[in-house]
Amino acid sequence: MVNQLYYGDNLEVLRRYIKDESVDLCYIDPPFNSKRNYNQIYNNIGSEDKAQAQAFIDTWEWDDHAIHGIEEIITNYHGLFTQQCIDLITGLRNVLGKGSLLAYLVSMTLRITEIHRVLKPTGSFYLHCDPNASHYLKLVLDAVFCSQGGDFRNEIIWKRTSGHNDSGKYGNVHDVIFYYSKSLKYTWNQVYQKYDQNYIDKYYRYQDDDGRKWMSGDLGAAGLAGGGYQYEWNGIVKLWRCPKETMEKLDSEGRIYYTRNRVARIKRYLYQFTLKLHIIEI
Repeated sequence: MVNQLYYGDNLEVLRRYIKDESVDLCYIDPPFNSKRNYNQIYNNIGSEDKAQAQAFIDTWEWDDHAIHGIEEIITNYHGLFTQQCIDLITGLRNVLGKGSLLAYLVSMTLRITEIHRVLKPTGSFYLHCDPNASHYLKLVLDAVFCSQGGDFRNEIIWKRTSGHNDSGKYGNVHDVIFYYSKSLKYTWNQVYQKYDQNYIDKYYRYQDDDGRKWMSGDLGAAGLAGGGYQYEWNGIVKLWRCPKETMEKLDSEGRIYYTRNRVARIKRYLYQFTLKLHIIEI
């Protein structure tokens, strides 16, 4: 499958056109169950446009589509659904009842299951949502991915806007992106970006005798969630980020910079990052 663009319901496209274990990475930005209507961007010339326009009305009903979908899950249509997934949807039906939220979660479960099927064993999946249903969607993702040897990798917080006041509540300023891998052996390609020269001039203001530029980094651990190491170094007792043996090694390598107040700080060399960039460019 090279440079293919499909237009239509992604569930139908996945089931009809996408082969098992043929996709390296999948990212979806589905409706969020926001109970809002979004601006229509189609001309509604034909029936396909009219159907597609409905996807921008992010409201859900317990209708024939939802009933058919939950029947597929509970009866394990074509053996696609894990027992954990069946138990989860059954439990959510008992807790939430047959309403808009369950209809939304059933729709998402059908699609997440198909996405898991088409991903390669080394594949990754990103699901973009917001706090309206993110806590339920993570349960669905765990039931589909983690129950079949996959793993939850991270929850990425995307800040959409600066802080503001929403009436009667805290400001809604972020979206959530869940990152999962299909197996424990997954593909990860590290991305490096060259620093802007203005950034280098501003932060890498120090230079060793051999010409290597560096910036000063904190070695203190006060306030860090993981704690630190309490000991005396250069006459100063405080909580440090590394054990004393590591501090001694850094000092012997000339990697420590001392302030006027004798506080130890680490030298973060610019060459450590440019070397990685050079390797990637090769």
